[in-house]
Amino acid sequence: MAATSSSEEGRGFEYDVFLSFRGEDTRKGFTGHLYYAMEERGIRTFMDDEKLDKGESIKQLLGCIEKSKIFVPIFSKRYAESRWCLMEVAKMVQCQRLIIPVFFDVKPTHVRNQSGPFEAAFESHENNKHLSKKTLQAWRDALRTVGEISGYVLETDTDG
Repeated sequence: MAATSSSEEGRGFEYDVFLSFRGEDTRKGFTGHLYYAMEERGIRTFMDDEKLDKGESIKQLLGCIEKSKIFVPIFSKRYAESRWCLMEVAKMVQCQRLIIPVFFDVKPTHVRNQSGPFEAAFESHENNKHLSKKTLQAWRDALRTVGEISGYVLETDTDG
């Protein structure tokens, strides 16, 4: 992970924006374009494949959330399949900072109610004996909270 400079430490945040996304859904399309557009404008942006060393744990990833000022979860059809994505969004809600959700080819109601593609993902998580009911409820609560925030609803096109 990149070291912080003393000027960054003085502001309290290493990153201006933390992007949370399901890699295979949007990394090479929308999320990648958004990341590079923000970086070009001097917005310090965390995107896991750029700033997190391979093999680092979820603990380091959650630490990057704590070091970020604004959160942009990019909800896509397979977002809720990822336990890491769900841990990220729960941590964002816990941090109580500005969250700007992007609903990419999903509806806010899918996120809020864990319906549509989110329903099948949660059914799978519920069958995982290694996940506690408390963890699942925390994820559901976080999605409900963020699903109620006004954000951007985007539909895919040929450029993803």
